[in-house]
Amino acid sequence: MAADTLTTIARACRNHERLEFSYRRRDGGTGSRVVEPHRLVQAGYRWYLVARDLGPGDWRAFRADRIDQPVLTGVRFVPHDPPDAAAIVARAVTTGPYRYQARVLVHAPAEVVAERVPPSVAVLAPADGGCILSSGADSLDMLAFHVAAMDLDFTVLEPPELIERAATLAARLASAPAGGRQLASRT
Repeated sequence: MAADTLTTIARACRNHERLEFSYRRRDGGTGSRVVEPHRLVQAGYRWYLVARDLGPGDWRAFRADRIDQPVLTGVRFVPHDPPDAAAIVARAVTTGPYRYQARVLVHAPAEVVAERVPPSVAVLAPADGGCILSSGADSLDMLAFHVAAMDLDFTVLEPPELIERAATLAARLASAPAGGRQLASRT
C-alpha cells in the first residue's frame, strides 16, 4: 500500500473531512464510497479505516490496502456518536468476511479464554456462566476445531449448522477406538 494513501486517509480523519475512494471488496468487485472518516486502526499487519459510510449510513471498517485513489472532498463534518473503533475492526476481522459466523458460550472467564484466543481470531464478551466468543470461518470444521482446541467446556449457540457439525464430530471422536488399534490395523 502506498504511503500517500495512508497519509490522505489520516489527514481526512484529523481534519474531519469527507473522503471519496474506490474500494475493492473481498469478492474482487469494486465500488466507490463516500465516507466520514473516524480513525485508522492497525490490526495484525493491516490498517483499517473506521468510517461512517454515507451510502448505507452505518459505521464500517475498510481495509486500507483495498482503498484506491482516496480524495479529500473539502467537505467538513461534525463527528457525532463516534463508535469504539477497535471493536468495529475486531468484528470485521473476526466474523465479517467469513461464510459462517459463530457464537459460542465458553464456560470460563473471558480472561482465561483471552489467553488462548488471539484478538484477531475472536471477540469475547462476558456472560453468565463464562463468556461469549464470536468468530468466523469459511469452514464449519475449522470453527469446531478452534473451539475444541481451546480445551475448555463450551456450548455452541449458533449457527445451527455448527451445532449439528459439532455433534457429528463429537460422536465420531467418542466412537474412535482407544490406543490407536484401528489405525494400526491399516498399516
